[in-house]
Amino acid sequence: ADAVVLTGPDGRPETVDLSTVVVARRAPAAAGGPDPRRVSVAEVERHALPGWLADSEPLGEWTLRAAAGFTGRANSCHAVGDPGMPAGAAAERIVAYAARHGIAPMAMVVSGSAEEQALRGLGWVDTYVPTQVSVARLADVLGDRAVPEGVRVQEELTDAWLATYARSRPLPADRTVVERILTSHPPRAFAAMESDAIPVAIGRGHVSGSWFGVAAVWVDPEHRRRDRATAIMTALGHWAARQGCRYAYVQVDQENEVALTAYQRLGFRPHHGYLYLMPSS
Repeated sequence: ADAVVLTGPDGRPETVDLSTVVVARRAPAAAGGPDPRRVSVAEVERHALPGWLADSEPLGEWTLRAAAGFTGRANSCHAVGDPGMPAGAAAERIVAYAARHGIAPMAMVVSGSAEEQALRGLGWVDTYVPTQVSVARLADVLGDRAVPEGVRVQEELTDAWLATYARSRPLPADRTVVERILTSHPPRAFAAMESDAIPVAIGRGHVSGSWFGVAAVWVDPEHRRRDRATAIMTALGHWAARQGCRYAYVQVDQENEVALTAYQRLGFRPHHGYLYLMPSS
């Protein structure tokens, strides 16, 4: 009745005597900012790059990536910008790097970009389904939703979280590389909702500058249609807001209409697309 308890970004509560309060207002969960759709493709990709990375090597503004073949994002050349050499020479470097790491040569290019045209001119062809990158203000994604109860957000990867992730998709026999991808380049966090002490809904968040990227959102089929995915997103969003993030992005398979619709409901809008190319022979 005579005090208010405030919790700051560090999570520590502070008690303030109401007699000292002159004015109060509800602050948004995250700071606002300009429409993120106005941000250049190169900048969004620059922030997304470290979120899914194991071994890497620069190739001018491009980045060669390898992770024992686990996921296209971690095992393709991130071909955005100027490689600092002719396209033919850059393509040869991609092939050589892939051979050294025992993976298929592949390049991730922004749809309709000069990089795509250059590699297609060398005979490179499509592989994998194209991906849509959608963006939003983090404040718009969170809205008035408070931190949801029942969601645990930790900055360290746990065996239980990884076991649930393995249920969502096949993992290689050697999970060391998977752990490297998931835990490298902090800040990053892992959210989970449990049933009988077992995670049944998970998600991973990654922060780069003022951008928050979310991935690996999955809900056990028996626990779907209960807004658990939204709860995971909201919890990770509040964590990202405490890291100073203003914007959010997601990378979704263009054929995954269910996920695309769900993210659109949360305020995400298409920004650009990317696809993977590989040599025709």
